[in-house]
Amino acid sequence: MNELTELHKHILSGNVSEALQIYHYTDFKTFYDSILFEAFEQSSICYYSFVSRLLIENESILLHSLATELLIQPLCHMEGAYFSALYHVRRSLELTSYQSIEDLEMLLFLSEVPDQVVSIEEATDAAYKIKALEPTNQIAKEFIEKNQETNENPT
Repeated sequence: MNELTELHKHILSGNVSEALQIYHYTDFKTFYDSILFEAFEQSSICYYSFVSRLLIENESILLHSLATELLIQPLCHMEGAYFSALYHVRRSLELTSYQSIEDLEMLLFLSEVPDQVVSIEEATDAAYKIKALEPTNQIAKEFIEKNQETNENPT
């Protein structure tokens, strides 16, 4: 059995200390991709719990990114997943002094999910911040244009 298989077995069994031992010797990109893939396969909250444990041990933007990805993709069907993802996005933005285009774009995404986790006002502010950081950003441009049209033509 390879190390990643062992890692996932320990995560799904709640054997955190054993999983941590393997994690510390695993390339982070490999770990990141593997966790996302397996969370789609297993759809288990255990993966998010393990990432949360890693965040307690050593908070990082990359771990917040992984937690966000878990919550908006394989675990999005769980009650409150988008709201929990918002916590990780906002924390990552704090850690980057609001300079992360990826996290600012995630605010735009979270304003358009069914629960509309982020208000249009906050998302619009994020879109303008993105444009200031990266003037050619197409996602921010389209968001601003779409919301200007909505405000000009309320239904």
